[in-house]
Amino acid sequence: MSKVLLLAKETNPVAKAVESVFENDLLFKRLNVESTDPVELDDLDILIIDELNTGQSSIFDKNRPDFVHFLDCRVSIPLVVELFNAQVPVAGISPAISQRVSNRVLGFAGPLHVKPDADWGIIGIGDVGFEVARNLTLSGANVGVADVRTPRARTLTELNVRRQSLDLLLSGSDVISIHVYPGPTACPLISEREINLMRPGAVLVNTSDSSVVDEVDVLEALSNGSLAGYATDCPGEHISGADENLISSGKLLVTNNPLTNQIGAAQQIAKHVHSNVQSFRAGEEIMGRVEPIDFPTVGDPSFWSSRMSPRQ
Repeated sequence: MSKVLLLAKETNPVAKAVESVFENDLLFKRLNVESTDPVELDDLDILIIDELNTGQSSIFDKNRPDFVHFLDCRVSIPLVVELFNAQVPVAGISPAISQRVSNRVLGFAGPLHVKPDADWGIIGIGDVGFEVARNLTLSGANVGVADVRTPRARTLTELNVRRQSLDLLLSGSDVISIHVYPGPTACPLISEREINLMRPGAVLVNTSDSSVVDEVDVLEALSNGSLAGYATDCPGEHISGADENLISSGKLLVTNNPLTNQIGAAQQIAKHVHSNVQSFRAGEEIMGRVEPIDFPTVGDPSFWSSRMSPRQ
């Protein structure tokens, strides 16, 4: 049976919860993240890793684990690409936090003054995007979706939504909510071109990653009025340093409270990770699989050439 190695910060509450759910697993070991000693891996190991270490691909110089599971909301795409090319499956925590993300997205609607009959556009219809769309449709909202990959069977029917190209979705929505992982050609996914396609008075919500939008273009659009509002829980350097007057205007809504810090979130994620490890050991399907996808870097001239990245 595969060993399970946890490589994470001591202060990470999710890592502490993971350590607790594996306490009776004799093949589980927590590694010292501060150690300068090389991590000893073999081809049968399962590695659970947090955001701090996602750039440390040197740990795979000699051997690669059999399965890698991320603990945080965001993953390192370069590391995922490296593992994918080596045919190492990678999983994230999207299934465990999808409802929490959906609550956050819908919670942004009030402060952003989203009108009750607004048309919503969801970019990325994976676990998180599906949950956001589901809750919106249950509330009676009109929802459209864009996703380069074919959604899982019966998803669109179940949600009663239409799939559109990225450009059509942008031009036909009052609110755009992004639910994709950053990708090689999706940084940014939304820039001046895409913002100019949006309806007058439209707002943008980003709970994915700061790199999937051009923050400079977003700030300019907020200042000149071409974008009515921007909400995010993953601010980058430019949004974090935005002018106080813009923040006080109510057009820019930023929260720095990680979803993983919410009450019960760490335990929920830990159970998801434990279930995935058990499934992988048994040769069964893992949930929340992350697979990198590369797409053209310009425009959306046809249905399949949207500048999109893996859905969450």
